[in-house]
Amino acid sequence: MINAVLFQLNWFACVLGAVHDQLWLPLLTLSAMLFQSARSASSRADLYLVAGVALVGFFLDSLWVALGILEFATDGPAPIWIVMMWMGVALTVNHSLQWLQGMPILGGVLAAVSAPACYLGGAQLGAVVVQIPGLWLISMAWLLVFCGIFYLARITGSSPQPA
Repeated sequence: MINAVLFQLNWFACVLGAVHDQLWLPLLTLSAMLFQSARSASSRADLYLVAGVALVGFFLDSLWVALGILEFATDGPAPIWIVMMWMGVALTVNHSLQWLQGMPILGGVLAAVSAPACYLGGAQLGAVVVQIPGLWLISMAWLLVFCGIFYLARITGSSPQPA
């Protein structure tokens, strides 16, 4: 439960930090998530996930910028705040979203359904401009990426075993 709350705080900290040019907000919430992870049995697996998902998220959001689907306040590729948001997502896979590891397709579908809400919510708060027709492409990418993330977490045995 703590992980889920920290993730929600991280999402808002990333978006509002971007709007108000305050990177310390997402750094604070991401640090809290990393602290929680460090105290868990999955801390090593979490670090691998954070690194991999950060790279994938940076690539995808930079691709969306290049295709004109997303527009951030800064020119160039995906900004650091959105990468920190992806890092926060990675820190849920072995914790609050662990239950999806046994159902990676469901995890991918849920991610695909939530993708538009995530970007549109960020747009409503002023962190990003979203071209609505491109959301289907983002959703399909999230479907594939999150199916893969949950599947890899399951086969690598990266999640802690339930007590």
